[in-house]
Amino acid sequence: MPFLGLLGVLWFTACEGPPKVERGQHELPEDVEVVDWEPGEYGGIFVLNEITQPTTFNPQVKNNVTTSFILSYMLAALVEYDPRRSEFVPALAESWEVSEDNRSYTFHLRKGLRWSDGTPLTADDVIFTFDCILAEKTDPETGEVLPRYPSRYYKQYHIAGEKLRYKKIDDHTVRFDLPTVYAPFIYDLGQPILPKHKLQSAYEDGSFLKQWSTQTAIESPEEIIVTGPFKIHSYRPGERLVLRPNPHYWKADREGQRLPYLDYFVLKFVADSNTEIAHFATGKSDAAAIGADDYAWVKQAAETYDFTIYDRGPSSSVNFFWFNLHPGKNEDGERYVPEHKFRWFSDKRFRQAVQYGTNRQGIINAVLFGKGEPLTSIIPPAQGKWHNPDLPRYGYDPEKARELLKEAGFRWREDGRLVDVEGVPVEFTLLLVESPILDKIGLTFVENMKALGMAVNIERTDFATLLRRTDDTFTYDITILSWGSSSAAYDPSGSKALYLSSGEYHQWYPNQPEPATEWEARIDELIGLQERTLDMEKRYDYMHEVQAILAEQLPLLYGFTPYGYSGIKNKWRNIYVPSAGSSLWNIEVIWEGKD
Repeated sequence: MPFLGLLGVLWFTACEGPPKVERGQHELPEDVEVVDWEPGEYGGIFVLNEITQPTTFNPQVKNNVTTSFILSYMLAALVEYDPRRSEFVPALAESWEVSEDNRSYTFHLRKGLRWSDGTPLTADDVIFTFDCILAEKTDPETGEVLPRYPSRYYKQYHIAGEKLRYKKIDDHTVRFDLPTVYAPFIYDLGQPILPKHKLQSAYEDGSFLKQWSTQTAIESPEEIIVTGPFKIHSYRPGERLVLRPNPHYWKADREGQRLPYLDYFVLKFVADSNTEIAHFATGKSDAAAIGADDYAWVKQAAETYDFTIYDRGPSSSVNFFWFNLHPGKNEDGERYVPEHKFRWFSDKRFRQAVQYGTNRQGIINAVLFGKGEPLTSIIPPAQGKWHNPDLPRYGYDPEKARELLKEAGFRWREDGRLVDVEGVPVEFTLLLVESPILDKIGLTFVENMKALGMAVNIERTDFATLLRRTDDTFTYDITILSWGSSSAAYDPSGSKALYLSSGEYHQWYPNQPEPATEWEARIDELIGLQERTLDMEKRYDYMHEVQAILAEQLPLLYGFTPYGYSGIKNKWRNIYVPSAGSSLWNIEVIWEGKD
């Protein structure tokens, strides 16, 4: 993009350039992290299109994928994952030791760390962060102990039913004590550390979850301080988020240059994925995830606009349908799921029949031009040894679907309509997020079910409404969503909230007070067993059994995993595109080549 065009993106003016980025005004920390990358040059503006806007800048507030992506560039944790080395490496913590019984972890912070406002970062910030997560209150009516500030981390830091214990040893040392051996503990420490000096008063007065809102980013971006490579320069909802370097960032190259190299990292918000891809394919942005359905035409523009498309193989993201299996009632005493529908949905033979009756390969051919594969598990093959390769395939087999429906007591009327044992015609509604791809999937599903005698209606909605209906009001029959994690390939702990019956993402019936079924209780047990052993082969075996149970019971009806592609302009150096996760995971070392 021409320079004046970039100015239009950033500041909507052609009469002045972006503010100059000052470099070298602060000393590097004593324990600076010297990165193993080719030293680069300062400068450059990296433009990325995003469809979804951030919902908050407070990592403990429930957020979306875009928000998590942005926060990963603003806030650091004690450790971070390096996909080149396939292991966790030091981040804010320079090192750590594990006790002989594997139940105590002692972390040593880097000396000289500072927040972007210049305030020293110490063990007090680490303690404060975990206090925010694990603080509790008692419901005055029920006496139930609840998190004071609910977040997805609260349950994550309860191990074997006990809260994680932690202690400040000195200003640069923190020890965590676990009630038992807990294999994914290092993985779980991806929690961003928060500044005590900025947020303590909000923690004390009860307004913590209202802090660092999008309004703060609009009006007072300097209030949102960071430890990552970038801080907020400006935010205009619907237009752009502009990030600039953190002047106190704790990484440098081997020539002593503080990172990041970029002057500005710009997220420009666009209306839809078609616009996002079109902007990249015509040189108006610097990188993009390329869907399998767009691969062929985007590749044709690679030479003209000087970019490379990286083939990442089968994705670690998955998608699945699920029926509403919540047995509860609303405030008016009405069942979330009408009794006759609950009878259908809760019969695994019905769910298996629907899986056999869905032409997933047909969907892959139509939506992805064949660049994908049907799923057999919530853990796809891209996740290596965690994936169980010996699961039933559930290939497209309408006759098998009919056999299962007959076995479950269903029959067909003369007009071809499927009815249950009480003569009730099988009809339900598919709730879909508005999307061209999901529309194609939904319409194929409707036709596949029609062939089995079922009537399926489609109701379209926005993503926020879908989440409200599936997570809070439970007013739906069946829906479809994607599930993925940049860290999914190296530990299943990040998806624990889906596996556990008590988990908030246990989609078909979340937050169960007790396991609703014996098979869910067994999964709960297996998740605990695999967490409490350091023997990786045993962990794989336990997770294979989890997948086998899910494959038989099918509370999740698996869709497909697409092949992944990422496009990046050739002018950028130090590019390393991993098989999973963000292709810009190392944005702090990316720099603009001049040749």
